[in-house]
Amino acid sequence: MPANAVVVADDNPTSCSEIVSWLKAHDIDAHATSDASVVRLIEDVGARVVVCRPGSTGIALFHALQESADPPLIVLLSEASAAKDEVYFNGRLLVIVIRTPVAMAPLARFVKSVLGIATRGDSEAVLALASESLSSEPTAPQPQLRLVH
Repeated sequence: MPANAVVVADDNPTSCSEIVSWLKAHDIDAHATSDASVVRLIEDVGARVVVCRPGSTGIALFHALQESADPPLIVLLSEASAAKDEVYFNGRLLVIVIRTPVAMAPLARFVKSVLGIATRGDSEAVLALASESLSSEPTAPQPQLRLVH
């Protein structure tokens, strides 16, 4: 089962460690990387959320996660003047774009909320799989068409 971990991927090690410090201050299991090892780190810690910037580390991440069986949610911190606070879904990846500068305490609370949602979703998926394996018969009767005048 995936862990409640967050990976922060940024080309700038100082920025990366600052974000990780804020997340850890809010009792979030956060890990930092500023190189190409980001995908391996995501797999090793079972990250459910990745916080990144659109540098070379972040861009490489998008391509690699397209192939992942269970890609984490991506929070993209963008400094682009044309960036908008938006949510994108391309059929595989869920990306939340947040314009910077961003206040770190609210960002940490947001990430913690997302992790809580992911944990509940993971628990429901496990329960659904367990109930499927216990019974191959449908638990509810099939609906039947009935004419009433």
